[in-house]
Amino acid sequence: MKRILMAVMFAGTALAATGQPLLSKYDNRELISFERYIYSTDSFFHSSVRPFSLPEMDSVFGYYKLLDNYNIQTNKKWKERLLNNNLIIIKGKDYTLTVDPLFDFGYGYDFSQNRSQWINTRGILIEGNLGKDFAFSTSVYETQARLPLWVMNYISRRWVVPGQGWFKSYGNGTALDFANASGYVSWSPGKFFNIRAGHGKNFLGDGYRSLLLSDCSYYYPYLMITTTFWKIKYINLYTQYSHPDAWWTTAGDKVFKRKFASTHYLSIVPWNNLNISLFESVIWKPSDSTYHRGFDFNYLNPIIFFRPVEFNLGSADNEMLGVNLRYTPFRNFVLYGQFVLDEFKFKEFFSSAGWRGNKYAWQAGLKIFSPFGIENLMLQPEFNLIRPYTYSHINMEQNYSNAREPLAHPAGANIKEAVAIARYNYKRLFINAKYVWAATGLDTSNINFGKNIFSTYTLNAGEYGNHTTQGRYTTLSQLDLSVSLLINPSTNMNLFLSATLRRERNEMMDNRYSYLSFGIRTSLRNIYYDFY
Repeated sequence: MKRILMAVMFAGTALAATGQPLLSKYDNRELISFERYIYSTDSFFHSSVRPFSLPEMDSVFGYYKLLDNYNIQTNKKWKERLLNNNLIIIKGKDYTLTVDPLFDFGYGYDFSQNRSQWINTRGILIEGNLGKDFAFSTSVYETQARLPLWVMNYISRRWVVPGQGWFKSYGNGTALDFANASGYVSWSPGKFFNIRAGHGKNFLGDGYRSLLLSDCSYYYPYLMITTTFWKIKYINLYTQYSHPDAWWTTAGDKVFKRKFASTHYLSIVPWNNLNISLFESVIWKPSDSTYHRGFDFNYLNPIIFFRPVEFNLGSADNEMLGVNLRYTPFRNFVLYGQFVLDEFKFKEFFSSAGWRGNKYAWQAGLKIFSPFGIENLMLQPEFNLIRPYTYSHINMEQNYSNAREPLAHPAGANIKEAVAIARYNYKRLFINAKYVWAATGLDTSNINFGKNIFSTYTLNAGEYGNHTTQGRYTTLSQLDLSVSLLINPSTNMNLFLSATLRRERNEMMDNRYSYLSFGIRTSLRNIYYDFY
């Protein structure tokens, strides 16, 4: 999910705005959006740190009052639970507990492939608070599904369901069975601090994609310490990622190897129309065949630059630097962008020789709210470019990935991508359109041309002469249209009808898909099926 969030945020309708450190449970930014308020020039909101804090949202733009606009007035208790509120609410003087069902029941058909699809997901969400400073949330999903053919093709290549992890196949390999769970505990010990430990995802950025840290991979354990004061939000994020492409064998069972990461993210809002964020992250493996390193406490320091530490450790850890910018020149018009630097040599960076080590990525995007005077309409064009070999490493166990999926852009690297999104809602009716065009270069003859971040970059096409989309030039165009009717904003329960037109093309293939689906679901996650 997805993602990662953006907005909306109908979380916890039963919870009063008394400062409980709950997070918005809306990861799905495509359906219900309060973004025009998040990016308002009247506030100092740190818009690139997602998921958002509910108390912060309410203090900045009155989230709970805006939430009331989506409620249907009724004096029937059962209608209130069905249409507006949580299914089960248990409240006391100093505590609140809510329980809600999660599900996704849908059917689809690909007319170009003459192939049907279906999904059967059941789950549960439990959230609550103890006092005003402690909150918790946990959810679990169990799914059986037959997914669209292009998704199944991806699964056969990476052996994971996008964003949802490991699976078991049945029905002669045409259907999947998988489950996943997430949760966190959140404690605010004082005015300036929040400590959150969980198993989940995080998203850093203002765009549809994030080139810093996205929510496209599977859940991972993490500890996040957030310090907020004046116009500053400072994040220390400690994570453990899995690496299924390498494992130990114990008593006949595979144990996936792990790797650790430490991330700093400094978000500053010097003026209410400008947000500048600085990013650094380092990934290291805890052991190899001769040395057990474990968690390196040199990276535990919350205020430090990683590069001098890494250099003095004599290590070959994988460090990345980045920046996220957001500028609102005037109301309802937002410019945003990112730049990521994975490797740098001054002379090579500014030359035109195409050095293999020029590993960087950038993003530029725009959000327009109420264009042409049309209320509740948002337009969002975005462009992403990722140089070959970015996010990869000489040691494949230290690439920027988790559970066989990238931690940034879901396509990996060596890609140019244009995204155009339009969202409109009228009361509880939501209409969404998204178009993705991308060009990449696939590997040929066992040569790594830079898209596959899971391969060591020593198997490159050459030290010089590299360019974005090198390799077997492949294009993707995908149009997604959806109409949904909101049933209950507490869990974004909605009836939906969606259509997808997709084409994958290179010199070896020309695959076309025309897909229609419908169903009922609770949409609280970003799940990405729009990449190659």
